[in-house]
Amino acid sequence: QEVTYLHRILSQILLEVDLQAIFRQVVQIFHSHITEAFSKLEVSSPQAKNRLCRDVQHILVCIRKLPAQNFSSEPVRNYGLLDEFLAEKFGTKVDE
Repeated sequence: QEVTYLHRILSQILLEVDLQAIFRQVVQIFHSHITEAFSKLEVSSPQAKNRLCRDVQHILVCIRKLPAQNFSSEPVRNYGLLDEFLAEKFGTKVDE
């Protein structure tokens, strides 16, 4: 909700190109900070691993909805480190 509010306010005063650049940085920060936090977790039980996988997938679904353009060649919207973490740790990805 806060991100939507921020987008609405900034869109009134910034050019679209500047707004997209800002939100791309926000997405990258989310990816790096969340990936770093999850990387520090030590989960051993199958239930905990399953829960962590589902949580990461849910967060990625939310990140996909953020208003940022892809500046890479990656076809997935707002792709980043957390996607790579999910693939490496759990061998899966978010269903599009």
